[in-house]
Amino acid sequence: MPLYKYQVLTKSGEKKHGILLSDDYKQAYEVLHSKQYLPIKIKKIYCTSRKISPEKLLMFFMHIELQLKCGVRINDAIESFSGFQEDRILNASLVDIADLLKRGESISDAFEKCHAIFDDVIIGLFRSAENTGEILDVITNILKFLKLQTEWRDNVKRAIAYPIFITIVAILVLIISVGVLGPQVISLIQICNNGEIPILTQFTINILPQIFEIACAFFPALLLILVIVLLSRKNRSLFLLKIPVIKKLITQIVLWNFYKIMHIALSAKLDFIQALTLAIDAVKFDSIKKELENIRNDIIDGYGISESFSEKELIPAEVLMVIRIGEEGNDLKESFYYISDDQYKRILLDIEVLGRRLSIGLTIFTGLIFIFILCTLFYPIYSYIEIASM
Repeated sequence: MPLYKYQVLTKSGEKKHGILLSDDYKQAYEVLHSKQYLPIKIKKIYCTSRKISPEKLLMFFMHIELQLKCGVRINDAIESFSGFQEDRILNASLVDIADLLKRGESISDAFEKCHAIFDDVIIGLFRSAENTGEILDVITNILKFLKLQTEWRDNVKRAIAYPIFITIVAILVLIISVGVLGPQVISLIQICNNGEIPILTQFTINILPQIFEIACAFFPALLLILVIVLLSRKNRSLFLLKIPVIKKLITQIVLWNFYKIMHIALSAKLDFIQALTLAIDAVKFDSIKKELENIRNDIIDGYGISESFSEKELIPAEVLMVIRIGEEGNDLKESFYYISDDQYKRILLDIEVLGRRLSIGLTIFTGLIFIFILCTLFYPIYSYIEIASM
């Protein structure tokens, strides 16, 4: 839904500015007039809609859950949250959702009209919740899901923090040793060795900086290419899933999202095919999504749930066993809960292991660079001093 920036006169004659969502200028004028405002200027805003950030999304659902537990109506809870936000576009979207709810719109329809802010999974879960009347339970499950997402993202940041620090240290050691101390060391070696410079020292002073300059020159271009690849959904799937370590971790994270959404959707009493469709829509990698769509198609064609899952290499044997138990016991909701919980623990463990390996590898690499520079620059001087003292 487009956004409109407006300037109006209130009943008391004061000027007021703001932003609202509306289908067109006419509807925007009518909305402002219904609030007893006299519109002065209404202007459409282009290219400003965006989805709510994970942090704000988490805060939003925490606020809504607390308000609903206190007996506040959901439209009032949404409107009260908008009053604490500095993001004017987000505020306008939330106020519009609250107004739609007050006019009798369903929760899913109100959120769907602001699909640029909330994704299809959230909208689908709200639709299932209003069909069963268990809105609070669904919001609680969504909140738990978002907290877990935030937790593993924080673990990723912690895992790569030390490797990044080690990389920066290695670069600083190279710059200081070669750029600052190098010329002085060369002068001393020439004095002590009648102008001759050892081959390895020449390499450190002359060749190593050139390699570093070439790397610095090509790094922005490589970074730009990587960003373009990652932003392209098709190329991202092909590129990242070719790296074995990253492929394993990404597949685990994608499947965990899939299992968790399945649990939330089944908890909201969606039938299995609807839950499966909702969970598949949240998958961003085409190769994984295609496998899951094939599973759904097999189930629609009449095959058993565990049988359909077992035909795909994507699903591990231990997951298949839990799905089979859930199908036989008619309790797939609990099965997907245990599967997602176990998958989440594996993700945290793999992130920790990956971070440890990167840290060890980069520490060894940095140490080797430091030892090489130390030997090529300072050992010749130490040798000459030692010989001179004899």
